Amino acid sequence: MNYFLSKLYTLKLTAKIWLIVSLLWISSSFNLYSQTIQTSPILPDLSGLAWIDGDTFLAVHDAKNPIENFKPRVSMIWLPDSLKGITSIPLSLDWPLPLGLSSDLESVARIPGKQSFLLVESGEGIYNGQQFRRVFLVEIRDQQLIMQSFTELPVSVKNIEGSAVVQIGDRLIFICAERAEGLRETNILFADLQLEPLKIGVFEYVNFKPDNFTGPKVRVVSAIETDKNGQLYIASAFDSGDDNGPFESVIYRIGQVKHENNKVSLILFNKPQQLATITGFKVESLAIRELISGKLELFAGTDDENYGGTLRLISIKP
Repeated sequence: MNYFLSKLYTLKLTAKIWLIVSLLWISSSFNLYSQTIQTSPILPDLSGLAWIDGDTFLAVHDAKNPIENFKPRVSMIWLPDSLKGITSIPLSLDWPLPLGLSSDLESVARIPGKQSFLLVESGEGIYNGQQFRRVFLVEIRDQQLIMQSFTELPVSVKNIEGSAVVQIGDRLIFICAERAEGLRETNILFADLQLEPLKIGVFEYVNFKPDNFTGPKVRVVSAIETDKNGQLYIASAFDSGDDNGPFESVIYRIGQVKHENNKVSLILFNKPQQLATITGFKVESLAIRELISGKLELFAGTDDENYGGTLRLISIKP
């Protein structure tokens, strides 16, 4: 009997010891976890954005050549369907010589009705005496990018931050604009676009002034987009010069591309229609998505420097 009592006492003591050890381990693990710095995944800057289909978009990033050759240039991104948030994958591309890898891609424009896109360099960088102002025609096949051809913007530019392509009748019209940081106005350029071979015609332009959103650090145009009706949307952005902000953006609908008497013209409204003011974010890309119902949705992508990028749906009214 004493043997069994002794055995039972030993088992109870062992159980107590294990309980204490387990509690100490749990406490230690919790303290270790709570004291560990957690790093959230960062979506790369969305310097340019175009809708592909469904919840899928094509984005370009403003990595510079040659100092940022390790950074992605193009990504495919998906709208969130859960708390996992926005997802993305970088896409590779065979960049043409002699300049090779792209430098400062600030915009991407979809060719209407096709799975083809124009990737547009800003023109800000120069390497070996050549300006990075190339326009690449690419096609998406099974989540792969295929380089079709490339050309150069037909004029020397300072910093193109927005571009779009609209179809008017049987003509494709390429639209772009310099950001004009710190200036009161900029020119919206437009020209005929030919795909085979890739060629941009002679630019015409209209002068655009934002409405009550100006200053030394304001970029007059940070993004451009058009819808199927030829209406033109732009974003203006304030960048303090500090990679932690503050930032601010305004999104406008500013006019419409029209085709009359075999002539294409860009008619601006007397006053831009302000659609959104976004405090704390630097909008650098816009993309229109067309639902099956025919309804149009406007998405804004940001480049918030140290905060990375993000993507949001913006309300637009008729």
